[in-house]
Parts: sequence; structure tokens; C-alpha cells
Amino acid sequence: MRKEAPVKDKVEKGDTETRPWLTRAQLLALVVGSLQLVFALVPVLPMSPANQALHVCTGLVGLALAWKHQYARLYGIALLLVYGKLYLDGVDTSTTWLQLPTLETAANGRSALAGLVIALVPAVARR
Repeated sequence: MRKEAPVKDKVEKGDTETRPWLTRAQLLALVVGSLQLVFALVPVLPMSPANQALHVCTGLVGLALAWKHQYARLYGIALLLVYGKLYLDGVDTSTTWLQLPTLETAANGRSALAGLVIALVPAVARR
């Protein structure tokens, strides 16, 4: 496993480089949390009320946890675990003869993939 450089919260005096306000994981947590809310509140895809409520809750949690780098990573891991489990359950219960996932299952897979990206994106850019 690759070691990451610790992310500084404060810029010390004399530093010529300034740290961006948001790390990549924080920015992705904000974007994914916002998109979770938009997809749940705007009826683009037909969803069950339980799945819609889950998307609203995870969107709000994403917006709340994006304020610190470690919390954004934790949000990514939680997305991966929760929506990964829902995706696997949805694929197992597919009753069509082609075994194509439903729209809800595809949305769960999208959220699990977003969680994987948030959890594994590098904290700082290499030079």
C-alpha cells in the first residue's frame, strides 16, 4: 500500500506554496454529495421512496463530511460499502433472462464506484 504525504491544515510562515482550500477527496465528496441530492430530488430516474431517501441522506452526509480530508475519505469508504452491497444484492435478484441491472441497481453501482474513487484518489499531485 502506498504511503501518502500528510495533508497540512495550516500554511506556515515562509511557505512559498499555498495548499489548495480543498483536496481532491474533499472536492469529490462535495460533488458526489450534491449529485446524490440532485438525483434524489429531481425525478430523472424512477426510484423507490426508500432508495430516494437513502440518496438524500448520503448526499447530506457527503456535504457535511467534505469539510475535512479524512472525513471525505471516510465518506468514500461508506459509499463503497453501502452502495456496493446494494448493487450486489440488486444484481443477484435480477430476474430478466439477460441479467441486465435495473435503473436502481445501476444508480447503486454508480454511487459505489464514486465511493471507490473518493477513497483511492491521491491527496496531493506528484511533481
